[in-house]
Amino acid sequence: WTLDMIGASGFTWEIQHMLGHHPYTNVLDIDEEKKKAAGVDCPIGEKDQESDPDVFSSFPAMRMHPYHAAEWYHRYQHLYAPILFAFMTLAKVFLQDMEVATSKRLYHIDAQCRYGSALNVLRFWFMKALSVWYMIGLPCYFHGVFGGIGLFMIGHFTCGEVLATMFIVNHVIEGVSFGKKGESLGLKNEVEFRPTTVSGSTPMEQTRAEAEKANGGKLKEVPYNDWAAVQCQTSVNWSPGSWFWNHFSGGLSHQIEHHLFPQLPRHNLDKVKPMVEAFAKKHGIVYRSVPFTTALAEILTNFRSLAKDIVTLHPV
Repeated sequence: WTLDMIGASGFTWEIQHMLGHHPYTNVLDIDEEKKKAAGVDCPIGEKDQESDPDVFSSFPAMRMHPYHAAEWYHRYQHLYAPILFAFMTLAKVFLQDMEVATSKRLYHIDAQCRYGSALNVLRFWFMKALSVWYMIGLPCYFHGVFGGIGLFMIGHFTCGEVLATMFIVNHVIEGVSFGKKGESLGLKNEVEFRPTTVSGSTPMEQTRAEAEKANGGKLKEVPYNDWAAVQCQTSVNWSPGSWFWNHFSGGLSHQIEHHLFPQLPRHNLDKVKPMVEAFAKKHGIVYRSVPFTTALAEILTNFRSLAKDIVTLHPV
């Protein structure tokens, strides 16, 4: 209900974040992307829902996944990205929420599990109307139209900038891996199903070799496309251990632990971090932590790298 109280739909967030992003982090379904490029929109029941909407929903405005074709304007996306970030929450409240509630789908994901209920739909529209009344109507009444709308826009621009940065810094920065899947890839060898970085490398190859050497040549093999291993390869911690960032980000600074244990309270994420890091090192799984300032710089670096169409990805 807290999301609904600030004008966004908690139902839509559940569908995108919990059914799309968390299970399939940075993974793109190639078959679906090819159909979209050809103008084909097959029934929702025929869609493969194993794809991360967070890495393709901003395309073509921004290129956040190496599979997507690079356009000429993407070479400037590191410059205009912060401007687009500011519109994130406005787009969610007034565009995405409305589209999902009326179409009963979020891109490739069936939204009937939430919006198939008449009671949930009633709650959606009631909270939309109520939030517009007290977030726009009342401020306009007390401060005038320009003052009320101005406060509303400033609040959303600030919230959008902060939230978008907090989300993207975890998964679309330099060194983070991406994956792709789909029957059209035609790959049969399991070892080929691995996430790769924008430059085409597979960091887990190096961490696996280091772990094997440390264990005297003996290492229990963890598949590249193992779900937990994929979460580690596609996520990065930033400023872990900082009480301020852990509180301010709601635990997002411990992104790896958050993805592995999504229901773990944020005040416990820092407590399990040493165990997760030690386990990853022992089994040759990528585990990366960087300072927040480094992560911010690597966002822009990665956006510039993504502007170049130079990558061939291995599937997940």
